[in-house]
Amino acid sequence: MIDYILGIAFMPVSVLMFLNMFGITNMEKFLGIPIILIAAIGLVIVQIANIMSAHINKQFVATSWILSIVMIWPSLVYFSTAFITYPANIVVALPIIIAAFLFVEGIYSFYIDHETFK
Repeated sequence: MIDYILGIAFMPVSVLMFLNMFGITNMEKFLGIPIILIAAIGLVIVQIANIMSAHINKQFVATSWILSIVMIWPSLVYFSTAFITYPANIVVALPIIIAAFLFVEGIYSFYIDHETFK
C-alpha cells in the first residue's frame, strides 16, 4: 500500500521535470535541491517500498525484485556519475529517463489491486 502512495506522491516531481525539459517551466531547484536529485531519491524510495510491499504481502517477491532492479538503474547511474565518467549522451538523457520511470510508477499507483479495496 505504501508503494502506491509513494508512487502518487512522486508523480508531480516527474511532471515538473517534463515541464522543465519542454521549456514550459524553468525550475531547476526545488527547496534548494536539484529536481533530478529529488527524483532519483524518489525512484529509489519507491522501488524499496515495492520490494517491502511484496514481502509483506508474500506475493510476487521474485518479480518485484527483478522489476525494481530494472527500474532503479537510472538512479544508480545518476548517483555514480560522481565517481564514474559516462558518455555525455547518457548523462544528458538521465533526467528524461528518471522522469519517465517516476511517471510510470505514478500511473501504476492509480491501479490499486489490493485485498483491502475489494
